[in-house]
Amino acid sequence: MLKKLLLPFLLIAGLIQFGCKKNSSGPPTITGIRLIDTTKRDSLFTRAMPGTEIVIQGNNLDGLRAVFFNDTSAYFNPVYATGSNVIVTIPSSAQTMATNPSVPGNIRLVTDHGTATYNFTLYLPPPYITSIALDNSGTIVTINGGNFQGVKKITFPVAGNDTALSYTVNKDYNQIVAAIPPGASFKDSIRVICTFGTGSFSYPPPMVIKSVSNENAMAGTTITINGSNFIGVSQVTFPGGIPGTNLQAVSVTQLTVTVPPGITAPDSLKVEGVLGTVTAPQLFDSYLTHPSPGYLSTFDVQWNGDNQGFVGWTGGYAAAPATAYPNATGSVAFLAQGSPMPGHTAPPSQGNAGFVQLNDVPWVSNTATPVAGYSLKFEVYTAQPWSAGAIWVMMGDWYGWHNYLARYAPWESAAGGTFQPSGWTTVTIPLTQLVSISGNAWDLSTFPSTGSPANKFSDYSSTALCFTIVNDQASPDIPANTLNIAIDNIRIVKGQ
Repeated sequence: MLKKLLLPFLLIAGLIQFGCKKNSSGPPTITGIRLIDTTKRDSLFTRAMPGTEIVIQGNNLDGLRAVFFNDTSAYFNPVYATGSNVIVTIPSSAQTMATNPSVPGNIRLVTDHGTATYNFTLYLPPPYITSIALDNSGTIVTINGGNFQGVKKITFPVAGNDTALSYTVNKDYNQIVAAIPPGASFKDSIRVICTFGTGSFSYPPPMVIKSVSNENAMAGTTITINGSNFIGVSQVTFPGGIPGTNLQAVSVTQLTVTVPPGITAPDSLKVEGVLGTVTAPQLFDSYLTHPSPGYLSTFDVQWNGDNQGFVGWTGGYAAAPATAYPNATGSVAFLAQGSPMPGHTAPPSQGNAGFVQLNDVPWVSNTATPVAGYSLKFEVYTAQPWSAGAIWVMMGDWYGWHNYLARYAPWESAAGGTFQPSGWTTVTIPLTQLVSISGNAWDLSTFPSTGSPANKFSDYSSTALCFTIVNDQASPDIPANTLNIAIDNIRIVKGQ
């Protein structure tokens, strides 16, 4: 009797179990893809970039074992995998048509009861170009930018065959070196055509002047002009329209030229060549008029209270510096160290020419002006090889020197660890690098690399600067009479 009563229940339980097995063992299918962000759901979402987090929608997706995008395996969290939805991030390393044209172009889900595929395209952002530069021959161009995967061709605005003769792409896909096809170019764009778009940039590239080795050079001095795309340069013109002499193209990024006589007022020099004419962003020979505001000292008069003079103190002063510091633009100050400087040594004491204090003179006409885009400039002459120690530039009147600082030690990045150019050199320090510190100005063990730079000129506590030599490293010791550095034409300028 009991068996007869149990039989119907066993039959019902079996049917329920059979029904469940049948439902869970049905073939998996993918019905669509959507983004996680519900405000950006798109029923026609059929492509995405690697790195995108998506939801795979479908039926019978339980029992998930693996997810593949173009045969690249993707990690998934089982917590976010149900029978109808799978949340997964497309691997950043997933193959695309740009990196492998034969990719299957699908999503593949593998479950314990079957496999589902869904046509889906993985694409990359279009390429972009940030700059281009020619080599010394003018036949090779370096293209900088990004997303240079799947390059199909590179074209130039030249008559006839406009396609690059050859090219190579670096492993980070952010630089291409291409051979320019022959022919006269016309003004248009270079184009990098990739699987997922085209990047373009104005071509031929303009010449660019980045820096001038000595912005206050005397007549007869040879200076170096640094920049890019110096192709077919025919002339360098100085203020007053006076052409330079002895022009030499050292490379596509460097020219040398001798400063001509006859310059009577400052202006910007110009470089002329087959790519046009470019004007230097720097003012050349400002020492002739030392415009105010902006000029802090020419050192031409030691005790004057204007921008020709300086206060002095233990710094040296050379009224006729032709022998020690040739081709100076008048009188100069100098920092020299006559005693040994062991590691972590503060400025020399009085009697050692190692400290120069300037006057308070205006920097700008409107102190509400932001300091961003302005620089501190001056010229230096190293009478002896410089391979240890530093110049600290400080701000503030007497004993207020700890307020703002900048550090100048060019030997640290010089070839062989020694700095000694053949003549005067212009130094440029953006004002955004002047940092504010508190406490001991002579904490030589840790020069303040962080701080709160001023936002406006009114934030500065003083307009007086001082320059000093220090040994702010533990080693090496600096022997006596090793540092001898002249300084001239200290100024605040707009630009670099």
